[in-house]
Amino acid sequence: MNKILSKNIKVINTCYNHVGGLLGEAILRFFLKEELIKRLDNEYIITEKGWDELEIIGIDIEKLRSNNRKIVNVCIESNHGILYEHIGSFLGTTLMEKMLELGWIKKKDEKIFELTEKGITGLESFGVNIKTFV
Repeated sequence: MNKILSKNIKVINTCYNHVGGLLGEAILRFFLKEELIKRLDNEYIITEKGWDELEIIGIDIEKLRSNNRKIVNVCIESNHGILYEHIGSFLGTTLMEKMLELGWIKKKDEKIFELTEKGITGLESFGVNIKTFV
């Protein structure tokens, strides 16, 4: 099934406080491909490379490591009957907060955000290839 109902990755659905939809899936694929996170037994972990990359984009590593929540998992969102996987848990929330802070996304309404041109540039410079979606 083709997940791209429209090529508008700029409209971002959220799942709890995580970036969901096509963009969330693109970010997850990038994190897995680049081994920033990996599956270990039945859990996902942030790799040493992942910690380094998160610090580069300004994520507060100590805050992430010292929280009482599960740090990372893969969350599944259903949107219009299509399932999208994305980064969940505390890392998912932290990434979304950082994207808002950097101006990469902006809020449109309660659960809908929009990817900005600054966000496209920022994600591309980080290594997430989203140009095929926009």
